[in-house]
Amino acid sequence: MCSSDESPDCRQHWNYWIVNHFRIKYWPLTAVALLLTAGKNCEIRAQDLKSATGIPERAIEALYKGESDGTLMLDYTNNDYCDYCLLYENGESYVLKPGKTTVFISKAVTDSGSENESPSYIFKGMSAGDGYNDRIYALPVKNGDQTRWESDSTEMHATMRFSIEPGDTVYATRYGTACMTDDPSLLTVCHNDGTFAAYLSMSANFISPGETVFPGKPVGTSGGRGLSLSFFFLDERKLGNPSADTYPYTHFIPVFSTSEGDVCPEEYRNYVAVTDEALVTGEMSGKERKSYLKSGTSRQHTDAAEGNIRITWLGDPVPEKDKTRIFSLIEHEIGYYTGLGLDGNLTLPIYTFHDKKDAEAFLEETTGRTYDLRHIGGLYLPTQQITVITGYDPKHSDENFRVICHEISHHFIRSISGPHIPTWLNEGLARYFESCSVDRKGNVRHSLSEAEKGRLKSAFMIGEIDIESFLDSDHSDFMQHQRTNDGISYTLAHAIAAILVEKDHDSIVGSLIHSSQGEKCSRLMENLYPGGIKGLETDLLELIGY
Repeated sequence: MCSSDESPDCRQHWNYWIVNHFRIKYWPLTAVALLLTAGKNCEIRAQDLKSATGIPERAIEALYKGESDGTLMLDYTNNDYCDYCLLYENGESYVLKPGKTTVFISKAVTDSGSENESPSYIFKGMSAGDGYNDRIYALPVKNGDQTRWESDSTEMHATMRFSIEPGDTVYATRYGTACMTDDPSLLTVCHNDGTFAAYLSMSANFISPGETVFPGKPVGTSGGRGLSLSFFFLDERKLGNPSADTYPYTHFIPVFSTSEGDVCPEEYRNYVAVTDEALVTGEMSGKERKSYLKSGTSRQHTDAAEGNIRITWLGDPVPEKDKTRIFSLIEHEIGYYTGLGLDGNLTLPIYTFHDKKDAEAFLEETTGRTYDLRHIGGLYLPTQQITVITGYDPKHSDENFRVICHEISHHFIRSISGPHIPTWLNEGLARYFESCSVDRKGNVRHSLSEAEKGRLKSAFMIGEIDIESFLDSDHSDFMQHQRTNDGISYTLAHAIAAILVEKDHDSIVGSLIHSSQGEKCSRLMENLYPGGIKGLETDLLELIGY
């Protein structure tokens, strides 16, 4: 987790739930029932968080019982779905779990000789300790949607207000159980580690007390000011000397799953939600997970995984048969880049759009730039670390697959090298993997097309290719050469990459990937490739049959 605050400016607003303490000398054998009730809210916005941390009406019931020997017992019934902490000023404490708990009352003798029960207080929750920072949370919007947060002006330092349009669906951020509440529009969820999430200022609440929620599950609709969310836990470090002025909760900002990875979100900055299957099912029991997967819910606009590489499908839906085939195609790609140092826990967000106009609108909103996608099938955005596939047409699957394999290559290699990879190598490897196919036996085949071979033959014939100069070209030179020489840059890069991959020159590729900025690729190739640049040219001519 990223931060914690006790919200001192709002402390005077908190309503604490104090067990009535009585001076009783003689206890009847018949029981006397006491009901702990909640106070009324006087200001709905300022009281939202107070309602979330307070005790709802009829949540806790207490039944005093006296025995003939003077023993006093108190039976607490917790009708809620979370734990409560019962704390006496004399230091005794009890956990009130859902159901019935019997407490033996301690009595002190006063100067007048009467017996006096130690004052006691009840707080919602049990201390989460240091374990509260171990989980990853989902953003409260649909998988693939964008949102940002700012501090809620009415509850500073305690509540995050997310930018969500009024009436839009709010989604659960973590697995847990809904608690009781006096406000039907308020949702408080208790998590397994003792932390809570309070969904405030919603216009509608879809969840009933006792109902289980999980990341990505719709829980309500946003109010007029967006969604206010507060994450907190009962902090035992603040319970040393409890009183009516004690505010024992610590608030924190979780780490969220986003297209940029698992991050602690900065205030006012936009983030894209990534609510994948691993996040959704991570805290479910085996039975719950099996039921969830069987229901098919996990395949609706969500994600899939290949080994430890997670692919998150965002935007317009992709047919399941296409996803399966894409996995088989990129398995070879993943294996190759893993050998070069690819992180096995990488997440790949892939946005697919059926209509290029939708893709243009998404890109403009995401990057602040306008795009003309008429002749672009896909692109990789290194800053956002996302892949965008434009004009995805299930009727033309082969072309879709080629584009996806190409753009994923950019994602992999940038994850390994950073921004300083030579352009020809970056594009050449991407072209290589987009040109691979997998047969029914799982064998990977690569081919340099006859058109590409013919283009290279003619280029060599007229003296158009200078390999040393090409290897040292920067991005601007590479693209200029591509535009003015009939697409030669991509074709030559593809051929050189094919030689490096298929002749198992992984060490050379690794040296090129990790070369320092400004270091000449031609010098590295001359020193590392068998026969130097002349040897590379010989192998290149052999590949194209010249």
